[in-house]
Amino acid sequence: MNKISCIKCENAFYTAARESHLPCPHCGHLMKASEPERRGGDRSVSQNLCDILKGEVRVPVKTVDISETGMGIKMLGYLPFDQNETVDIFIKELEIGKKAKVVWTRKFYGISRAGLRFIPEHAC
Repeated sequence: MNKISCIKCENAFYTAARESHLPCPHCGHLMKASEPERRGGDRSVSQNLCDILKGEVRVPVKTVDISETGMGIKMLGYLPFDQNETVDIFIKELEIGKKAKVVWTRKFYGISRAGLRFIPEHAC
């Protein structure tokens, strides 16, 4: 089985097919099993509570996955920040506190998702 992450909605799914055109079962985007993933590095599935701070606004979210360079998040309702904004993230369970750039945001049936890229400390 091949695990594929949709490049449009970022949801993962599995297929036994190789080289065929496949619609994403989540959003319908037509893709190939051989399409490269845009984010490099290994992702760890990680569902932890996380606080996102945009100025004085604290937004409680859940992590979806995390890597050395960034993380995916989800929450019910609308995210109060947009693509290319800088936010502060705090994951108490993992003792992580970093600045991150919002790379993408999506909304599916009342659930918002976003991809965040960590900003290296020396760049802050």
